[in-house]
Amino acid sequence: MLKSLNLNFSGGIHVQTMQRQSGIFIGERNVAIGWSSHGKENSVIGTISGQSNLLLHNISILNDPDFVDTPIDDRDIHISIENPDDENTTTNLTLESLNINRMEQNSSVFLGKGHVTGMDANQKINNSQGAVTGNYNQQVSNLNINHDEDMIDAIIDDRDIKIATWEKSSEID
Repeated sequence: MLKSLNLNFSGGIHVQTMQRQSGIFIGERNVAIGWSSHGKENSVIGTISGQSNLLLHNISILNDPDFVDTPIDDRDIHISIENPDDENTTTNLTLESLNINRMEQNSSVFLGKGHVTGMDANQKINNSQGAVTGNYNQQVSNLNINHDEDMIDAIIDDRDIKIATWEKSSEID
């Protein structure tokens, strides 16, 4: 059984933004099993990034009077089985650098052999305005109101059976 990974990485990794359940996996064997990410987020303005942003005279109101807020049922069953592989594989990968501007929820970058199962994310987001990105943004005299009056808000029922098989390398040349 001959398996090899030749990874030449001479530069750097530059990541600006990573959100929930994001990952960068580098290596001979990347195994990610049973990822889960659940939640609720209320944002009146959201994320502001960049340089020299100006926000003046804003009124932000968040009113979220839920009777039951974000009940989450995440009773996952994860079964992982390691299987040896008979194949002769050789992977050659040459990178100078890796630039990632934005990784949203459930985003991944794999360099090398990757095996991902069970990756899920459930989320409710209320944004009056959302993200403000870039440089030299100006916001003057805005009114942001987020009114989310629900009896039961963001019911998340994510009961999964996740079965994964993955290979184990016994020899690396």
